[in-house]
Amino acid sequence: MMKPSLRIIPLGGLGEIGMNMMILECGEDAIIIDCGVMFPESTHYGVDLIIPDFSYILQIQHKIRGLLLTHGHEDHIGAVPYLLRYINPPIYGSRFTLALLASKFQEHQFKSRPRLFRVQPEQKIRLGCFGVAFLPVNHSIIESSGLVIDTPAGRIIHTGDFKLDADHQKQEVLQRFEAAGKKGALLLLSDSTNVEREGKPRSDAQIKDELFKICKGAKRRIIFSVFATNICRIEQVLEIAGQLGKRVFLSGRSIENNVALARELKFIAPQTASVIADLRQMARHRPEKTIVMCTGSQAEFRSALWRISINEHSQVSASPGDIVILSSRFIPGNEKEISHLINNLYRRGAEVFYAQVAPVHVSGHAYAEELRRMIRAVNPKFFIPVHGEYRHLVRHGQLARGVGVAQKHIYVCENGDCMEFTDGKAFRRKKVSASLVFVDGKDIRGAETFVLKDRQELSETGVIFVLLIRDQKKQSIIAGPDFFAKGVLFEKDEEILLKRAKDHLLRMMKTFPHQAYDLQKEIRIQTRLFFKKTIGKKPVVMPLVIDL
Repeated sequence: MMKPSLRIIPLGGLGEIGMNMMILECGEDAIIIDCGVMFPESTHYGVDLIIPDFSYILQIQHKIRGLLLTHGHEDHIGAVPYLLRYINPPIYGSRFTLALLASKFQEHQFKSRPRLFRVQPEQKIRLGCFGVAFLPVNHSIIESSGLVIDTPAGRIIHTGDFKLDADHQKQEVLQRFEAAGKKGALLLLSDSTNVEREGKPRSDAQIKDELFKICKGAKRRIIFSVFATNICRIEQVLEIAGQLGKRVFLSGRSIENNVALARELKFIAPQTASVIADLRQMARHRPEKTIVMCTGSQAEFRSALWRISINEHSQVSASPGDIVILSSRFIPGNEKEISHLINNLYRRGAEVFYAQVAPVHVSGHAYAEELRRMIRAVNPKFFIPVHGEYRHLVRHGQLARGVGVAQKHIYVCENGDCMEFTDGKAFRRKKVSASLVFVDGKDIRGAETFVLKDRQELSETGVIFVLLIRDQKKQSIIAGPDFFAKGVLFEKDEEILLKRAKDHLLRMMKTFPHQAYDLQKEIRIQTRLFFKKTIGKKPVVMPLVIDL
């Protein structure tokens, strides 16, 4: 009797960093792995978030047996509230992952109450024909997991986001995956983020030692910025503060909420957290005994560190002699904004430490040699690189070939690709819809392409409103045309150029035909032509003709 085929369909995370989501479908059962967001780039004008396309999930929603969450980063859980507006599958994850997710639910409304199920490390669960075990891995957020998924078609191993850190942890992680692979791994899905980076990354212990040296040598205030989910790094700084007799003041809603959550769940010990004080009391403490822990390491607009850098924070300022530590990587696309932030901090006399100049951060993703070790440990028949831009996926496929995976068994896929596994063989099937969906305010249907193009044009050329009042019967002008410009002209030129534009339009209107014609269209054309000739740009023109 032929075993049922297994289909693996990525809906996000293959071809970009972020928006991770994958479907495993077998017979009448299906499971989802992760459901994350991607943050917009500068070309996504006004868009708040980007989420996966759920259309295929809605087609097979009767098959969905559960949503598995590997860890609590936004690119893995951020889109869950949007998915729950359509379907309500049982959700499985670690205690901290589910706690982070539950805190997000407060901003959303659902038809049915979400069903959250906590899983323990190495716990096995049954979801239809899928048997799933959660394997603990090291990452830049606590309680991260890889997955071992037994299916009728064979065993699938998903590393999740992982790294190999201290020697004893490294052996534990590899031993778990090696044991899973010894029972026969049909397919390995492995994190590709750092495939371009050779060598051995520093350990978290080494980062803590460097942070201690910097903090011990500080003569004035320390401003420490970190991702709010990096509880391990936050705990390290709290421990350092205790050793050096300093107080820690939190600034930023996300870091305040996450630290409170970690304390509640006992991930930060009460003694370690005892150095935390109310930010409103900071003025009572000497600067050399003060650490401000804040959000904003990616120069996010209006974040705590961003406001500090431009001296707009109501309680914290950067002064000569202060030390600022950015304990995070520069996320691709944020480099220019972060550079501006660092420059502004230097202008205020602060000394800034960041990954390019000091070992104050280590990535949560495995380097190339660690990726090789993972492939050797699992020894899969088939290999699909995941979690990365397309070049990362290609290079990871090449790396797998270099450690013995057959070239014909390596598949570089993108979002929407459908891989089918039947009787130990792999086949590419018809793609499914996997377009980007833009969250635009309260609208999650997605901003259409033409809307973004309009926003781009407005940002580049500005807009001119033309108001004209006309006698409908006589077809004669009663008032106007009056011009109002936004984002088009410099103030010193505006009055003169708008008067010239009005004179031009009045002259041209005398040449318009007497028979019926589209006056608004003619106003738009002539106004755009005038400004193209005058300033070299065609602004957006919005004519308004009122007939009386």
